[in-house]
Amino acid sequence: MKTWDIHSNRRIETLHPAIREDVYRFINTIEIKHNIYLRITQALRTFEEQDELYAQGRTKAGNIVTKAKGGDSFHNYGLAFDICEIKDKQALWSLDWDIIVPEAKKLGFEWGGDFKSISDKPHFQKTFGLSIADCKKLYIKDEYIKIA
Repeated sequence: MKTWDIHSNRRIETLHPAIREDVYRFINTIEIKHNIYLRITQALRTFEEQDELYAQGRTKAGNIVTKAKGGDSFHNYGLAFDICEIKDKQALWSLDWDIIVPEAKKLGFEWGGDFKSISDKPHFQKTFGLSIADCKKLYIKDEYIKIA
């Protein structure tokens, strides 16, 4: 299965195998049912990439964009992704969440807009009931965690 967007397809392939099909299904459902073209902007991040994002606004220039250090994000385990809408070849960050979120939740995704500590509207994740601590215990460098 693929989406309309080669960039999204490439990023989806970095995600944990247990969520890939549902991510494809989500992107395609939004396109087919609502004529909205979503792009995956972030998917799997290495611990090092996460640490670089964490440094932004702290020890490096820019605004703070995450509260999670390397190993403390579901992105680091391939269980999370971020989206934007592509319209007229432009990335849009203000989406119609009332349309998008219910479709994601039907597929079992949690939405970052529901988070209590930070609102992260472009973020979706499927954790299978695992905590970050669980993921850390299951993680072996360069291998996907085992999901029953």
